[in-house]
Amino acid sequence: VQTMLDSNKGTVVLLNPTAPPRDIEHPMAERLPDMGGKTIGFLWNNKPNGDVLFGRLEALLRDKYEIKDAIYGQKPTASIPVSKDVLDKMVDSVDAAVVGLGD
Repeated sequence: VQTMLDSNKGTVVLLNPTAPPRDIEHPMAERLPDMGGKTIGFLWNNKPNGDVLFGRLEALLRDKYEIKDAIYGQKPTASIPVSKDVLDKMVDSVDAAVVGLGD
């Protein structure tokens, strides 16, 4: 916290909004050795253009890595967690998942 004195207006307090780094409690999953023949899940947070991005990414993955299938899940909004039903479907159906934003 730093303070600055302005004789006409009083004291102004400036706050640092950053937080210290956090320990990662859940490490990232290991990479698949190969994506060929795999089913990839896309979890979209419902922000604009996320569906466009995932559609393009799916096409690239099909072309370059010959993925078998793509399954899409969707959150109601960016600020609400994914529903248990959508998450369970992903867990039961995909070999890997892409979670992303739009805008």
